[in-house]
Amino acid sequence: MKKQIYIADSKIVGKDIAESVFDADKYELHFFDQKLETEDQLIENCKGADALIVTDCDVTEKVMDAIPALKYISGAIIGFNTIDIEAAKKRGIPVSNNPRYCTNEVADHTCALIMTLNRHILQLNKEVQTEYKWSRGQSIPAKDVRRLNTQTLGLFGFGAIAKAVAKRMQAFGLTVIAYDPYVSKEVGASLDVEMVDIPELCKRSNIISIHMPHMASTDKMINKSLFDMMEQRPIIVNCARGGVVNEEDLAAALDEGKLLAAGLDVVADERVSIKNSPFIGRDNVIITPHAAYYSYDARIEMQELGCKHVVWFFEGQIDKIPIVNGVK
Repeated sequence: MKKQIYIADSKIVGKDIAESVFDADKYELHFFDQKLETEDQLIENCKGADALIVTDCDVTEKVMDAIPALKYISGAIIGFNTIDIEAAKKRGIPVSNNPRYCTNEVADHTCALIMTLNRHILQLNKEVQTEYKWSRGQSIPAKDVRRLNTQTLGLFGFGAIAKAVAKRMQAFGLTVIAYDPYVSKEVGASLDVEMVDIPELCKRSNIISIHMPHMASTDKMINKSLFDMMEQRPIIVNCARGGVVNEEDLAAALDEGKLLAAGLDVVADERVSIKNSPFIGRDNVIITPHAAYYSYDARIEMQELGCKHVVWFFEGQIDKIPIVNGVK
């Protein structure tokens, strides 16, 4: 009997690539005209699934209970905060994510935001393009324009993407420090990165980049208490997950001049209009629409791996899969 594979987001995991990965004699694939994002959509359409391939879809306890044959959930993207991994664990259902497919893209995007904000590129471009000013840069206070090789970059989280950012920015001469409770000082030192605690990172960093997953322990972790520790008036960049930052506190820190600028590729709730965001209309904030992952190469790799994880699961090669809830 063929395994029933339901692909909840066919715009992200396309039919051509999925069919190239799955053996048609062993697997039956189910695609949908629209993304199955909500709990009700998943329940209505996926009751016969042996495995789900999802992106940022609401795979809740209720959804799992409504799909009695469900054996495996393959997250095709890095983030898995919309999947109830504890509920899956209780039911013995492995959940995986896709942590490596866009490492280079997100690192490049992070560095692009850092460089753009550090050199005030958008502000200077606006002066020329809309105000026809030729200020030679002197419209910006000199104290707000610093050589990169005089600055310290602090990384919240030190996984694959953060390591790639560190390598890129070290090439420009920055000192790099990082906080990650799961990474030893020895591992950091091997990459010429000093592992520090949160207060020291906040105190020393001229630029701060966030690279942590969003889960209960990191929800709104970057908040007023940390902004108050930041002595260098840093640039802050977030290409990870919006929920890691308390956005009200971030807006206040920008208003109060505690931060020089912010570069955001993510916000806390990406399903509502960005129009009323407190970060719209600020000269010292760049917002991109969760696009850091995006490239032709990354999209292909994301789709292939999201599907291959399912094949590996049913073939008993679970050690090849990045399981996030400890069920094997």
